[in-house]
Amino acid sequence: MVLSSNEKRAFFRQQCREALAAHIHDRVGLVVAPSQVRLQPSAGDGYAWSVTESKKSLLQSNLGSGSVGLYRSICEELGRSLEAVTPQTLQVAQSERGHLPEKETRPTGSDEKESGSFTAKIREMECANREISSELDRTRMHLEDSLRKKNELHAETLRLQDELGGVSSRVSHLEDELVRVTGGIDKAMRVLQVYQTQDGSAPEHGDRQDESVDSMDGTMLETPPVSIRVDAS
Repeated sequence: MVLSSNEKRAFFRQQCREALAAHIHDRVGLVVAPSQVRLQPSAGDGYAWSVTESKKSLLQSNLGSGSVGLYRSICEELGRSLEAVTPQTLQVAQSERGHLPEKETRPTGSDEKESGSFTAKIREMECANREISSELDRTRMHLEDSLRKKNELHAETLRLQDELGGVSSRVSHLEDELVRVTGGIDKAMRVLQVYQTQDGSAPEHGDRQDESVDSMDGTMLETPPVSIRVDAS
């Protein structure tokens, strides 16, 4: 049997409504008649639609005036990029994307059925991303502080190296001066030793000369006269 265009559209619309109603019951726990399912529900309906940025166009039409292509796309994306959540969950997700303080975005209760949804996972990833961002900020501040201290230590090291260079130069000069003074002292000691040796040996030499003279004088006095005879012939 070949369906007319209107019949075909009505057929796929009914399939889409039934799929949406079953999904709402599975994710949120509400029983909604397929004929009462809406793509733009109010807060009093007890459910809302969470959709990824790239698939927002799926919610911009009404189910009653949609096309076959719309119905097919909704059924294909249901549970993947489009899912039913509580209005509170959707508000929390939107608030977190707006980077509101955590105490203002924390939900009043938890929905066990949403724990495996992509909306919940997105929220977890966004929360983890904010924590990582905060940790990176703290790490960057720590690194900047460490870099500042490193630069200060480097400057202090250079200053101490300059001072050490000056001290080393003075030490080298003092060592040279010490060598020079030590050499002068050694030379003076050698000169002093020479004078002491000369002063100590001079009297002994004089005494020996006097003794020699006295001995010679005595010998001359004790030697008998020698007679000299002249032969007249």
